[in-house]
Amino acid sequence: MYRIYLIDDEDEVREGIIGKTDWAAFGFELAGAFGNGKDALEAAEAGPPDLVITDICMPFMDGLELTKRLGERYRDIKTVILTGYEDFEYAKRAISLKVHEYLLKPINFQEFSDLLARLKRELDEERERREDLQRLRLQLNESLPLLREKFLERLVTTSVSGEEIERKFRMFGISLKGPAYLALVMDIDEPAGEATGGKETERELLRFGAANIVQEIFGQEGGGLVFGTKDEKTAILFSGAPETCFVTAQSLAEQAAYCIEKYLKLRVSFGIGRIRDRISNLSSSYLEAISALDYRFLLGKNRIIAIDDVEKGRNRHRNGYAEWEKKLISAMKTGDEKAFAARIAEWIEQLKETLPTAEKGYASIQRFLVSVMNLIEETGYGEEAFEAARPFAHILTLKTLDDIKDWLTDLGLAVIRQMECLRSNEAHSHLRRAEAFIRENYSDPGLSLQHAAQKACMSMNYFSAMFKQYSGETFVEYLTRIRLEKAKELLAGTALKTYEIAERVGYEDPQYFSVIFKRNVGMTPKEFRAAAKEGKAG
Repeated sequence: MYRIYLIDDEDEVREGIIGKTDWAAFGFELAGAFGNGKDALEAAEAGPPDLVITDICMPFMDGLELTKRLGERYRDIKTVILTGYEDFEYAKRAISLKVHEYLLKPINFQEFSDLLARLKRELDEERERREDLQRLRLQLNESLPLLREKFLERLVTTSVSGEEIERKFRMFGISLKGPAYLALVMDIDEPAGEATGGKETERELLRFGAANIVQEIFGQEGGGLVFGTKDEKTAILFSGAPETCFVTAQSLAEQAAYCIEKYLKLRVSFGIGRIRDRISNLSSSYLEAISALDYRFLLGKNRIIAIDDVEKGRNRHRNGYAEWEKKLISAMKTGDEKAFAARIAEWIEQLKETLPTAEKGYASIQRFLVSVMNLIEETGYGEEAFEAARPFAHILTLKTLDDIKDWLTDLGLAVIRQMECLRSNEAHSHLRRAEAFIRENYSDPGLSLQHAAQKACMSMNYFSAMFKQYSGETFVEYLTRIRLEKAKELLAGTALKTYEIAERVGYEDPQYFSVIFKRNVGMTPKEFRAAAKEGKAG
């Protein structure tokens, strides 16, 4: 069954369509019927539909604005515009918003039935195309040439001259228009075998299917370059205008994650690096994206993680790290104490087997301490614990590798714990500032999630998740509660008219304010005022 929304402000029209249509016979479930676009958009947050049938002219939010908003959030929703206005300008705008059909009232129910049948066939074909593992096998055999893959991976892991980049881009028929560039890395969250019952071949096909969806969204629609990495992740090189590049990349990543979960039943996470002004500098953005993905252990699965959300300060990348250094630093970044202690023990055993002199052993330990010091500088956390240990002086007093192992483990755990404590405190400080900003500006009709996120110095996606965890409410739920609490105070304590109160608490449309008030309070503003006078209002 496909989910369908019906939106029309005329009750008779909605009820007529509902009463005459056997939705199940056409393979649809009527998941919601609404009188305006705003209610439909809010409902879509809990479970997006597959098909929307909407009138154009409605209060609060018209059908074209609803189509635009849904298209920005959910790329594969089909929309049918239903209207009595035969205005070509409406039709032109509907076409520009990728509306699937444009029907005129009064409805011919035979045509309407034919439309539902046709849309069902199209949805079936799209689902079959995405889910057909046999098709994925064929696409896997016909994927991008190996040389292109190798070049793109070399572009983000080594230094490549601008002349070679230009030459290879011409050779492979690819481009990044710029002038701003960044890298993303996607990885499947499920451990090996969990999604496929342990069948390695099927797991490989699902991984390729996820990469194929990323290619469709970033490559075909967004103009990005998508390729697989040696460690079985999917990398994306993206470009755009400096002011929109990051926001667009984040939005496309969210769309890709949604489609991969919907069609392949897999959850994925994305790491996003910082913006660079030259293609030749994409390697540093790629390394930041990998580093951002390391924080998945701390933040949880199914995340879009930007490096700026989890690290602050200047990020100095250092090439040539030995494998053990990478593992240790990764464990410290993610706060994985068990992994850190285990890696220290493995490394010390390796030193025992490979180091011929104590001098080289001390040099190796000092090199690791420099790496920890640089990590502290990059993230801005853990400096107090590191300096209190006086590591460079103390290391020379330890005489055996076993003593060094115990001391390094204690030092690393102390730094990790302080990093976690300070990171949590800082995040809460930013969220408290955003909460105060909302309370101070609730009367502004233009107050949005983006404004609050900017106040907290976080991206919208990260702020939305952290604010829900912090307050127990979404941004919209919290703002609505604050506005209605103030409205109740004004209704009970002043003689202001309803439209004046609506304006004071941030609602430009008094009618919409009344709808929201009754939905949340259980009575209209007028009924609440009367109850307050009698001492019966809650």
